Amino acid sequence: MDFPFRLPLLAEYWIELVLVWLGFGTVVGLLARVIFPGREPSGALGTVLIGVIGAVVGPLFMETVCRLEGFNPISLLGFVAALGGASVVLVLYRFLLLIMSDHLPPQPTEEHLAPPPEYPPPPPPYEYPWPPPPTA
Repeated sequence: MDFPFRLPLLAEYWIELVLVWLGFGTVVGLLARVIFPGREPSGALGTVLIGVIGAVVGPLFMETVCRLEGFNPISLLGFVAALGGASVVLVLYRFLLLIMSDHLPPQPTEEHLAPPPEYPPPPPPYEYPWPPPPTA
């Protein structure tokens, strides 16, 4: 079935390229989190970001330092390089969190999470005598 609207080939190429790198980076980021588990507050978006940065840095390092001929970043060797890059990015991220922890507010403790102290109940409301007492 042909669609009446079709993107230009260059746009389709770039969309496909971005989706491939996002998927590749997500898998790499998840595996880096499995290999180096931790409790940093980055969430799913942070995992994808670490994976995508690692998927760019790792193969870039392999291509520039090792000078491999015909190196393809989307291959098994590229995957290993991306996993190494994501691991380095994750370790650097944790190191940054460690350095910045001196400037961040402290994490909540048991005292912060304890319920408030019990206060005495408020006095009963004043009741006005109604109807007024009869006057003699």
